[in-house]
Amino acid sequence: MFKYIIISLLLCTFLSAESFDDFLHKAIKNSPYLESSALAVKQTKEKGNILTRYENPTLELEYSTFKPDRGNSDEGYRVNYSQPIRLWNVADDKRAVVSSNIKSANASFDQERAIFIRDISISYTLYSQSKMFLSLGEEELQIAKKIYDISVAQFQNGTISKGLKLQAQVDFEMSENSKYFLSLNSMQAYYSLLKFAGINEEIELDSAYDFTINADFQIINNPTLEVFKAQQNQVLSEAKLNSNSVEWLNLFVELENEPAQDIVRLGLNFPLAFFNDKSQEKTIATLQLNRTELLIKNEQMSLNIELIKLQKERESLLNLSKNSERILSTQLELLKMYEDGYKISNINLLQLQDIKNKVIETKRTLIQIHTALNQNAIYTNYIQGSYNE
Repeated sequence: MFKYIIISLLLCTFLSAESFDDFLHKAIKNSPYLESSALAVKQTKEKGNILTRYENPTLELEYSTFKPDRGNSDEGYRVNYSQPIRLWNVADDKRAVVSSNIKSANASFDQERAIFIRDISISYTLYSQSKMFLSLGEEELQIAKKIYDISVAQFQNGTISKGLKLQAQVDFEMSENSKYFLSLNSMQAYYSLLKFAGINEEIELDSAYDFTINADFQIINNPTLEVFKAQQNQVLSEAKLNSNSVEWLNLFVELENEPAQDIVRLGLNFPLAFFNDKSQEKTIATLQLNRTELLIKNEQMSLNIELIKLQKERESLLNLSKNSERILSTQLELLKMYEDGYKISNINLLQLQDIKNKVIETKRTLIQIHTALNQNAIYTNYIQGSYNE
């Protein structure tokens, strides 16, 4: 029954009105915020290229003059070419670090995208709710006008006092004023949604959309957990890289020309890890790994309890919706009886206005429940990881 109530509350939209799915796709595609986050991933890849690139070689050129105590002077020279060479296992470890850094950047981007989808969906539910409140305000105005017209007719027939007629008039005018406020709120919600989406032009947007839960209250790939796991892999790969006390060897070739002889040298030099064995880096990596594990454990517990809360909240909202629909059905029957009865007899006008107010309040409650159910589904989908690509 509620879906028919919601349809009756919605403003008529053109057939060309854009659906929420299309609107969301456009917002994701055009969002400068998400585009900036995507550039951060590319930036991480370029930093990876820096980490894995080779060091430049060095070239030494030397000119010598020989002046013996006796005899003529002579000349000589020396040429030295050296190239740092990364150890094979170090090269593999660096590539693993680059890979983990890129995965971590992608996980962060996916998290930001999921948060964007979650928040724009919440903003849309507020816009949709404002449109339904506005439509309900128009319905309230129509009922108030009907009661006012009945009171005018009864006053002219002398069956009610002027005071009761004026009271119906005040109720009608207050309903009219309330509609203006609701129209303002709807406009503000609409432009707030466009601003959030990064859309700088007015569009015809359908305000009717039901959000559903995509999974059965199970955490599959929550974006925050995925970020922590990616960071954990990042720490592990960096710890493995830091376990290499020596990363480079230096290969050199040297040609030396002297008056009496030519000398060719080929050799290697490498650092001795006596003082800088990277033990501190290893300790820091271990501590960071322990911190990340604790963060994952804490986040997992927090998400589990939040998911339980959302599930119980949804059950309560569904029960409340059923009860409200049953109450509304009785109220509508009573309202019609009072309206029909008031046309032919002197039924208490205050009672008629009171039941009208109760009908409007119950419908307003149903709209709020509908919005709460949509938001419950949005937060549930986000926690479960449904908004992750």
